[in-house]
Formats: sequence, C-alpha cells, structure tokens
Amino acid sequence: MSWPTTAARLATRTGTARPGGRGPALLVDGPSRSNTPPGMHAREQHLEVPVVDDSAALVSVLERCPLLAGLGTREVAEIAALCRFQAFAAQTDVFVEGQRCDGLWVLATGRVRLYHSAADGRQQVVSFRGPSSALELGPALDRRTYTATATALEDSVLVFLPRPVISQLAQRYPVTVRNTIDQLCIELRQRDIATAVATLKDARGRIGCALLQLARQYGVDTTDGLRIGFRLTRQDIADRSGVTIETAIRVLSDLQRQGILRTSAQMIEILDMERLQDPTNCGECQFDCSVFGPGLPLTGA
Repeated sequence: MSWPTTAARLATRTGTARPGGRGPALLVDGPSRSNTPPGMHAREQHLEVPVVDDSAALVSVLERCPLLAGLGTREVAEIAALCRFQAFAAQTDVFVEGQRCDGLWVLATGRVRLYHSAADGRQQVVSFRGPSSALELGPALDRRTYTATATALEDSVLVFLPRPVISQLAQRYPVTVRNTIDQLCIELRQRDIATAVATLKDARGRIGCALLQLARQYGVDTTDGLRIGFRLTRQDIADRSGVTIETAIRVLSDLQRQGILRTSAQMIEILDMERLQDPTNCGECQFDCSVFGPGLPLTGA
C-alpha cells in the first residue's frame, strides 16, 4: 500500500481529513480503551482544555523526536498530517500494562512515568520521560501489548502516531529504520543496567545510581552543582531504585545531612558529585551509563 493510499484511508478512518485538504483536525479523543485487560482500569481524565489546531506545532514536536532525526521539515510535515495531539491531566494514564497497542505516543510537553505494577500495589519504575520522548517503542512495532503503564505526572500533551503510520515509515523514509534500531538499543541497555544495579548493589548504591542516571538525562548546571531538572518525590526515587519508601527517605536524608545533595519543592540538586559516586563505585563500574545521557562533571563518569 502506498503512502498516499495509507494517508487517505487513515484520514477517513480517524477523522483527520479536513474539507479542502487544509491539514489535520487535531482530535482530543484518543485510541479506544475497550481493549484494557480485565481488572485494569485506565484513568481517562483527559484535560478539558482546547488543544491548538496547529500543524506547525505538530511538526515542531516531531522534528525533535529522535525517531525522525534526519528528515526534512516537508517530510516531517507529511507525517504530522496523520497525527494528532491529545492532552492528559496529571496522574492519569496514557496507557496501561497489558493493553493492546494501537500506535506510538510522543511526549510534547509535561512529564510521564513508565512503570510495572505488582498485584500487591508495589511499583517498579522503568523510566521517567520528558518532552520529545517516544513511549514504549517496542509494542508500537511488534503489535503486542504494552509492557509498562505510562502515567502523566503533570498536565501533559502528547502526539499520537497511529499504527498504519508507523508501519509505513520504514518504506517511505529508510533513515527511520536506523533511528529505530538505535532507540531500541538505548532502551534495552538502560533497562539491563537498571536491572543489574537493582540486583547487585545495596540500597545506597541503587539510589546513588538512580540519581546519577537521572542527572545524565535531566541535569542542569547550577552555581553550586547539578540540578536534576525533573520533579521527583521520595516515592519516585524509591520506585526507580527498587527500595522501600522508608529506605529512600533514610538514604536521601543522610545524603542531605552530609551536604552531598539538597532538595527543594521536589527538585534534587547534587552538590558533591564525587561523594555521591563513591558508594556506587562509578570509577570501577562495568556498566556504560552513557546510554542515559552525556557524561557527568567528574573524570570516569
């Protein structure tokens, strides 16, 4: 099936066609949630706010997505014409683990938490995602169910790429194949490292590694150190590190008393990078944490 044919059928089916071919009408309603597994209830409290019908805004978001790196503005605009914005209120689910995947979500604004849930309510955070991130790329490609739940941590807006669009990208734009492989490799390495850290390090080491990895991803230089530019609760740190909330509180309090970090309004600022890295054995660690982001301001990090 050609790209124009796919576009025409998709526009008719999703309602993105506009009279006179003037571009997509951005839909606020998302994919059907009727495929949510029994016992799972996605929290569908979408924002009651207008989403600007602006093709340029869609293009701007998608141009920053690593999956489409190397494409020109005209090519990205062709893809954007088949996509739509959707807004989610804070603490509502974008999708849930075990739900059938209908396409790919790309975060435009806001923050999202990806995690696994146990029957007893415990959670294991897979990652925290910021703008331009593609959420759960694997299920969008293999047509299986989501392997994690995605919850908006604050009012967020995402772009939805329907599955027919994903299916045609490789044929229409071969560069996206390499981009997809690169992104899948990064996600696989990140999850492997997180699993190994949770298995091989003690609680202080796990929390230290989690903070250092987040600093690589979202670190912002300050006059006193490096701030993780992502609001994180103590529960977030506990779930990301695989420790109890009580342990996370104790370790974070110890790090603050020692002057290694400080927190304010759920923002963590690392004041002494070297002392934070000591208990994690960063200098002797075999894990390549560069997959989480650029190097930290310390030799060997």
